[in-house]
Amino acid sequence: MLDLDDNEKAITEFINNSITRFQTENGLPTSIGIYCCPWSGWITTNFNIKTKLSETENNCPDFDFVEYDFMEIPEWENEYESEHPEFKTNGLVNSHNHELGDENINEIIFNYLKPIVIAIKESKNSVFLLQMLDSNFSEVL
Repeated sequence: MLDLDDNEKAITEFINNSITRFQTENGLPTSIGIYCCPWSGWITTNFNIKTKLSETENNCPDFDFVEYDFMEIPEWENEYESEHPEFKTNGLVNSHNHELGDENINEIIFNYLKPIVIAIKESKNSVFLLQMLDSNFSEVL
C-alpha cells in the first residue's frame, strides 16, 4: 500500500517552483496545465503565454510550453505494477483492479491532486487545467 499523502509536500513544491521559474524566465502565463500519468509515475507542468486555454481544447500537450518541468514519482509506478495496488489518501484506502483498465487509478490520483492544485491556484493569477494522460479525468480549475 502506498500513502499518497507522503507526496503532497513534494508535489506542491514542484508545482510552485516550476511556476516561479517559468514566470522569471517567460512572464505571467495565461494558463497552467498540470498533466499526470499515474501508472507511469510522473507529473509535468505546462504553460500558455500566447495561446488561450480554449485554443488548446483543454489538452496539455497543445500548450505553448509542454513538459516545462517534469517530476518523477517512481513509487506510484511501483505500486501500480504490484499485484494488488492500493493507494491511501486522507486515511482512506483505494484499491486498483488492473482488469478494469486505468480509469480507476486515474480517478484516484485526479481526486488526490485536485485539492493540491486548487490550493496553489488560490495564490496564483492564472487558470489551471488538471489532466490525466489518456483519460476522461480533466478539469479546468
